Amino acid sequence: MSTYAIGDVQGCFDELQQLLAQFKFQKHKDRLWFVGDLVNRGPKSLPVLRFVKDLGDRAIVVLGNHDLHLVSEHEGFDTARKGDTFDDVLGAPDRKGLVDWLRTRPMNEMPSSSGSAMSAMIAETRADSGSSASNAAVAVR
Repeated sequence: MSTYAIGDVQGCFDELQQLLAQFKFQKHKDRLWFVGDLVNRGPKSLPVLRFVKDLGDRAIVVLGNHDLHLVSEHEGFDTARKGDTFDDVLGAPDRKGLVDWLRTRPMNEMPSSSGSAMSAMIAETRADSGSSASNAAVAVR
C-alpha cells in the first residue's frame, strides 16, 4: 500500500487522472491525501469532487481556500468571483451531497505515526501552471 499526497488539483480532472496513471495508483489498495483546492480554475471541478468522494476512506482531503469559497457560494454567504470555474458543481443534481461532503473535510490532518512508510507524490495539476502530469510529479520515499 502506498500513500500519495497531491496538492492544488483545482478542477483539473484529466490531469489528475494522468498523474494517477503515471504512478500506477491502485484504487482499492493505495491512499491519496489531497492537500487543498480540489476545485476551481480548471474546467472539471464536478468530476474531481465525484471521483475523490467516491474514493471513500482511501482519500484524505484537507480544505483549501477554493474549496471553502465553493461551500460559501453554495450556501449564499459569498458571490461568484471573476474566473470561478465551478458552475458545473453548482448546477449539478448532486451538488448538495457533494458540498455537504466537502464541508465536513478538515482544515488540517496529521498522518498516523503507526502506519507504514509514506510515499508522497507532490504535484500541481492546474492547467495554467505550465506543467503536465509527466513533468510535475516528484516522488519522495
